[in-house]
Amino acid sequence: MDTPWSMTVARWLVVAGLALGGAARAAGVQAPSLALLEDPSRSLRIEQVARPGAAFRAIDAPSPSLGLSASAWWLRIDVPASDSSRLLSLPYTQNDDLILYRPHADGGWSAEQAGDHQALAQRALIHPHPLFMLEPGFAGRLYLRAQSSGALSLPLELWDERAFWRQNLRDQLAYGFYYAVLLALAIYNAFLWALIRDRAYLYYVLYLVGLVVFQGAYSGHAAWLLWPHSALLGNAGTLLGLCATLGFGAAFVANMARTSSRVPRWHRGLQGLMLAALLGALLLLLHYRLAMILLLVAVAASVLIFPAAIVSAYRAGVRQARFLILGLAAFLPGVVLLVLRTLGLVPGTWWTEHAYQLGTLAEVMLLSFALADRIKLLDAERDRATAALAAQRERGAQALLDTQDAERRRIAQDLHDGLGQQLLAVLGGLRRLPAELKPPLDAGLREAIQETRRVAANLYPSQLDRLGLREALEAMMATLFEPAGIGYVHDIDDLDDLALDPRDALQVFRVAQEALSNALRHAAARHVSLRLKQLGGRYCLQIEDDGRGMPPQAQRNRGRGLDGMHDRALRLDGNLRILPQPGGGTRIELEAPLRHA
Repeated sequence: MDTPWSMTVARWLVVAGLALGGAARAAGVQAPSLALLEDPSRSLRIEQVARPGAAFRAIDAPSPSLGLSASAWWLRIDVPASDSSRLLSLPYTQNDDLILYRPHADGGWSAEQAGDHQALAQRALIHPHPLFMLEPGFAGRLYLRAQSSGALSLPLELWDERAFWRQNLRDQLAYGFYYAVLLALAIYNAFLWALIRDRAYLYYVLYLVGLVVFQGAYSGHAAWLLWPHSALLGNAGTLLGLCATLGFGAAFVANMARTSSRVPRWHRGLQGLMLAALLGALLLLLHYRLAMILLLVAVAASVLIFPAAIVSAYRAGVRQARFLILGLAAFLPGVVLLVLRTLGLVPGTWWTEHAYQLGTLAEVMLLSFALADRIKLLDAERDRATAALAAQRERGAQALLDTQDAERRRIAQDLHDGLGQQLLAVLGGLRRLPAELKPPLDAGLREAIQETRRVAANLYPSQLDRLGLREALEAMMATLFEPAGIGYVHDIDDLDDLALDPRDALQVFRVAQEALSNALRHAAARHVSLRLKQLGGRYCLQIEDDGRGMPPQAQRNRGRGLDGMHDRALRLDGNLRILPQPGGGTRIELEAPLRHA
């Protein structure tokens, strides 16, 4: 099942939209003068840091990333004058506490709060990331206090208000396409899982849901649209999404790459990532910072574990791993940049901000190809399993017939060697009886001996072993039709010279035996013919009679005799046809490949 072309086009539209958005951002952004002060004790007040001589250091980077820091940080912002309204924007949503201090004309300060410890609905400006309004004509110095139990980053941007909202429209449109693609894939694969019940699809759906939650919480859209009144979810949503992405992503890779059987060593590594995701989710309830450190370590470890497991599986012959390798190559650079940016090791730029999104779009496209290829593999495995089951049933049916024939042979031999010999002994003892008693007893015993031999021959044709198929068929026709006064003719190739498999010869004999018996008992035939001819690598058995024919209802409601004939034809890999004769009567044809012993 291939990925719809429209979905692929949508993905590339998202990529193009994100890239165009990044190129257009610089048009309305101003660069204020920044200086930074660390407050390790987190006890400084605005009056202290605003005094002349405070230990600020000027910074050139417009987006200082401070990593996992326990300190409070003060950012001094010198804003140039402007006649238009402006917005001070921080396009990073994971800072816990942000307070912007503005000076009053009377020497006091006003404070405006933001950060994910505050519900988004309580902010002055409702937007996915923190925004602060600056009135027209404002010029002067602002102070921003920031602290966080997670990674701390301050990518400060000063926007002209109209330019900001124009750019915001482009950004939100690109994000909308991004979420739409992920959710459409999740819904599409959820339907596939409901139909196929393959756990790989379920893991992929849960992975996509985790990805949407993670990206939605990380970019602020989840707090904006889903939980604007919940500070708890606003703070923990990113890590919950990361737990789901990491855990179900590892489960998906383990299932698709078959690591449990092909590369068990790396399968244990994937199980470790699943365990870390579970522990991280539980630890969020107790200690946010510790949970974040654990998950950052797990994500860093995944950069080694995922490639090693997938490449090892590919070398072990797992075909689907090639798509996983391509998806990983698209996804990992974004993960690495995200971790490095979170730790403050690379500056916050548009590309480090969106590399993860671009990587996930390319990855989910390639993984959807892997799942489409998996359907073909599942179909092939099902066909192989069906063929194996059919072969097993064939062997079982053949074994059952072999067992039945062996039992018939044993009973026939017992009748011949046991009861038949005893009757002959009794016949020999008649010589000592008075002459007047001999004729009736002699006739009865001889008839019993003949009946015993007939039953034994019907149970198993001993002449088939002694004389071969041709002689056995000729003898059977003579035995059946001469006493009944029915004319018969036979034209039989000597297939025994071609070393026909003995089991096949027995099946051919049984089919002929049932057909000839039906002609004798039910058809009221006056003449019967039997032909057995070799046709290249095949042979054809044809039996015709001039009797009353077989009603169509009798063919539909087949008895044990006709069922047995069809079953034996299947054992021979042949075809059995029962056809009416133009002038009345029935023609039975069996055609099968000539298999040698």
